[in-house]
Amino acid sequence: MRTRMVKCSDVGIRDCNFIAIGNDIDEVEQIMLEHIESEHKDLLSDMDEHEVHLLKHRISTFLGRSCGCGHLPGP
Repeated sequence: MRTRMVKCSDVGIRDCNFIAIGNDIDEVEQIMLEHIESEHKDLLSDMDEHEVHLLKHRISTFLGRSCGCGHLPGP
């Protein structure tokens, strides 16, 4: 099983060192979304529905890449 991870800085949230890590893509995605909803409420409140959708898409994109970091092309 591959370890998956995504950082706040990966999806464009600066000044936050949070990293969601795990083996299950869905679990890591949920951890990251819960973190954003609890710790970055101000950011979400300034975003419209489309921008929130794009943020969730960025999270999924990073987790779907080969090593999970988002910087390597998928298989």
